[in-house]
Amino acid sequence: MTTASPAVAQAPRLTTDQIAKFKRDGYLVLPGVVDPELCRQARDQMWDTIAQYRPSMRRDDPSTWTPISDEENASYTREATGGDPYFGGGGHRFYIRNGAEDLLLDIGARVVWDVAEQLLGEGEVVYPAGLDATGHTTGPCFLTEDAVKGMESHLGDKTREWTGPATYKTGPLRLPKTGPHWVTGQGTRGMYCTLPNGSPRGPNYPSAHSGEGMGSESRWKVQTAVYFDDLPLGAGGLHLWPGSHARVWEAYRELKQSGSGENYDGYSHPVVGEIKADTEPVDTHGPAGSVVLWHSIMLHMAGVNMSSDIIRQATLYAFAKTPESMPDDRVVNETLDDIWADWSDEVRAVAV
Repeated sequence: MTTASPAVAQAPRLTTDQIAKFKRDGYLVLPGVVDPELCRQARDQMWDTIAQYRPSMRRDDPSTWTPISDEENASYTREATGGDPYFGGGGHRFYIRNGAEDLLLDIGARVVWDVAEQLLGEGEVVYPAGLDATGHTTGPCFLTEDAVKGMESHLGDKTREWTGPATYKTGPLRLPKTGPHWVTGQGTRGMYCTLPNGSPRGPNYPSAHSGEGMGSESRWKVQTAVYFDDLPLGAGGLHLWPGSHARVWEAYRELKQSGSGENYDGYSHPVVGEIKADTEPVDTHGPAGSVVLWHSIMLHMAGVNMSSDIIRQATLYAFAKTPESMPDDRVVNETLDDIWADWSDEVRAVAV
């Protein structure tokens, strides 16, 4: 497995106070830590791609930043070898599946590589190597039947050609250029963008969910969102519920101890409703180059973009433990005594 350090300039390592806040609240916002030039390149690439796939949408005219129709979305075709359309979306959201390209990794994962190792252990984090010389990625995947089925929406009828049968073991998985590289830690999810003039969703936050990084298929521990353009409040930033990671952990532990851990539903479990009822979400925001770090299991959702002339521009990535640091038997037989059991000695030593 590739373990080389990235060449891109690193965000500063976290202070003890920041680690304590992360443990208490479950998230941190690091304002403007990504190189502004890399952010500019990412914005230019986004608009170059839009010019190719949706030319009606013009960079200098926000009145053209209108929702994507079902007819438009149907015209964005899947790659012949499998994988998502390079550009796609519907309604107020669109994506560009360039997450395994170096530019997106440099702004979206590699810039906080030192921080990820600080949190999860040096040499114990899957490195985001990105595309190889053939235009594919290869990284570790715990290949269960559920994992294979989860990739079908991205790989289409080519899924089994890429994954083969479920092995219920971790091994190297090779994926095409626009495949779900986040499953193997080799790419971000690409550019995840939200168009302006969204409609309020109501007070109950129906799309809020929790639990990524739990269960017997995932080694995800730290999620990241990087805003590569300025993002003010109310413009579609990620919403996070402070402290929800600890409450979700306790709810999941109770289910596991009762033998029903597989029945945890991150949308409908009672703890989700309780958190939404008594905790106000934080609308994360910041200048271009800001990074949001959050515990993978906490309650979260994408915000509605209520602005009139801003596109929420972000890329998402999840850092995972390596199979060597977290073997298959440990993934299957989770240690539920401590939410921080698989984190670094430095993190475990910080009192909250």
